Amino acid sequence: MEKCDKRGQIDMFRVFILLAELGVGVIFYAMVSCLIEIRKGWWRRLLLLVSCWLLVYMVIFMGDPDNFPPTLLFFLIGVWNACRGSRLKRLTVGVMLASVMFALNALFDNCVWYFLHNVTEEYGVYYFGYRALAVILLYMGVRHYRPGRDFELSPPLWRLLLMLCVPPMGIMCALILLYQDRRMNILRINIDYIPMSTVLLLVVVVSFVGNLWVMLTLNRQQLLERENALAQHNRKYYEAMEQQQFEIRRIRHDLANHLQVLLSLPAEEKDSYIRKMIENPALEKVLSYSGDATVNAVLTAKESVMRQRGIAFYAKVDIPKELPFEKPDLCALFANALDNAIEACAALDSDGKRIDLCARAAKGILSVEVRNPFAGQLAGGLPETTKQDSVNHGYGLRSIQEIARKYGGDMEIRQEEGLFCLFCYVPEAGCDQLRSV
Repeated sequence: MEKCDKRGQIDMFRVFILLAELGVGVIFYAMVSCLIEIRKGWWRRLLLLVSCWLLVYMVIFMGDPDNFPPTLLFFLIGVWNACRGSRLKRLTVGVMLASVMFALNALFDNCVWYFLHNVTEEYGVYYFGYRALAVILLYMGVRHYRPGRDFELSPPLWRLLLMLCVPPMGIMCALILLYQDRRMNILRINIDYIPMSTVLLLVVVVSFVGNLWVMLTLNRQQLLERENALAQHNRKYYEAMEQQQFEIRRIRHDLANHLQVLLSLPAEEKDSYIRKMIENPALEKVLSYSGDATVNAVLTAKESVMRQRGIAFYAKVDIPKELPFEKPDLCALFANALDNAIEACAALDSDGKRIDLCARAAKGILSVEVRNPFAGQLAGGLPETTKQDSVNHGYGLRSIQEIARKYGGDMEIRQEEGLFCLFCYVPEAGCDQLRSV
C-alpha cells in the first residue's frame, strides 16, 4: 500500500510539473504575441504553443548537435505559420527569441549546473525553476518595452535588424556545434571552457536586449516620420482646397470683366468662351451641407468626383456650426474617408455604386460614418488594395486614425453584409488639450 501511495504521489507530482511547464510555455507564447500578431486558427496557435514549450525546455549541451538544429527549425516554422507580418519580420522575431532562449538554456545546462551538481541532487526542481524564472523575466521586460505586435518596419530596416540578430545566433551555433569534445555527460566538460562559454552566452543575452532597444528606436523613428508625412499630406490637401476656394472668389470677383469681354467678342467666339468658363472647376457651386465651410468644400469636391464616376452619394450631415478642429485635419478626415469609398466603388462593375455619409457634431463629439459596397476581404484590418502601389496601402485610413487619436478619439472599420463600414469619433475637448500642451 505504501508503495502504491508513493507511486501515486510521484505520478501526481509529474502531472503537476507537466502542467507547470505548459504554463511557462504559455507565458513564452504571450511574449511572442507582444512582438508579433498571431493569426487566428486553433492549429496555428497550437503549433506555436508547442514550439514555444519545446524551445523553453530543450536541454542544450555544448558539443551536442542533436537538440539545437531541430528545435530551432521547429520554432521558426511555428512563428512563420502562426504569426502575421512580412517575411522579414517573422524571421527576425523568430531568430531574436530563439537565440536568447538557447543562450539562457545553455547557460544553465552547461555553466550553472556544472557547479550545482556537487551541491544538490534536486536537478528537476532547479531545472524547472530556472526556466520559469528566465521566461517570466523575459516576458516582463518585453511586455514593458514592446513596440506593439502590429508594428511594421520598412524592408531595409528589417534587413538591418536581421543582420544584427545574426551574430548572436552565430555565437550559439559556434558554441553548440563546433565544440570539439562532444559529450552528452555535462560532468566531463573541461572546466577551463566554462568561463569563456559563460561570457559568450551572456553576450547573446545582452545582444537580445540591444536588438530589442534597436527595434523600439526604429519603430519610434518610423512613427515620427509617418506622422510628419501624414501631416504634410493633410496640409497639402487642405492647401489645394484653399486654392480652389481662392479661384472661386477670384473668378466671381472678375465676373464683371468676363461679361465685358463677352460683349466685345464676335458671336462665333462667345460660345467657346462661355464653355471654357463653365468647365472651370472653380465655378462649381459650393453645396451647403453644414455650418462648417471646410466640410462643405470637401463634400462639394468629392460629390463632383462621384457624379463623374456614376456613384450615388447620400449625405446626412448634422453639423450646425464651425468645428474647432484644425482645418487641415478636418479636411483630411472627410477627404480620406470618401476617397477610400470612391476607390472601392470604382472597382465594382455593378450598378450599385453608392456611398452613404453620416456626420454629426453633438455633445462635444464629431462622429463620421461612411458606408460603401465592398466585394473584397479585410487583410490585416485593412481592405485589400486595388492599387499597384501596395507598399503605401492603407495610407488614407492610417491618416484618419492618426487624426482621430490626436484629439483623443479613435477609428474602427468592419465588414457587414457586403458593405465596408468606416466609423470614427473625435472629441472637441481634444482641441483644448492640444492647445494646453
